[in-house]
Amino acid sequence: GVCQWCLLVTIYSVVSPLQPVPPPLQGEEPWVQDYCMQVGNAYVIVYSITDRASFESASELRIQLRRTRQAENIPIILVGNKSDLVRCREVSVEEGRTCAVVFDCKFIETSATLQHNVRELFEGVVRQIRLRRDSKEANERRMASLKRRESMTKRARRFLDKL
Repeated sequence: GVCQWCLLVTIYSVVSPLQPVPPPLQGEEPWVQDYCMQVGNAYVIVYSITDRASFESASELRIQLRRTRQAENIPIILVGNKSDLVRCREVSVEEGRTCAVVFDCKFIETSATLQHNVRELFEGVVRQIRLRRDSKEANERRMASLKRRESMTKRARRFLDKL
């Protein structure tokens, strides 16, 4: 289908469409948030560097997301937004980085107002999706190869047993 709102990101001459899914609104039915956590190839969790409560909410959301999609290695990018409002900062860059390390996700600070690091953010999302897809495909090829080897071994044993 055609994206209602798509962002086209080009990396190495390959165009990739991104279709962001907005987060559920406050007070929305719990199943809406559950659904949002079940779909998607990557997640961008945004907090405001000028609002510690949003940072704590982002951390909670990250924990819920890993619980929901435990077995999958879904790329997650933690984003500290409003980096242009340095004088109002409540969450340090170091806190954001540390949180990303603890939660095993990528980290970047942006300013949507100044468009600072916004392009890098979306390019990073596409790169993470591609890396995950490529490693998943390579893993599937390895598993198929192992199965073929096992069947060759079984055939050889049967042949030798007949002798």
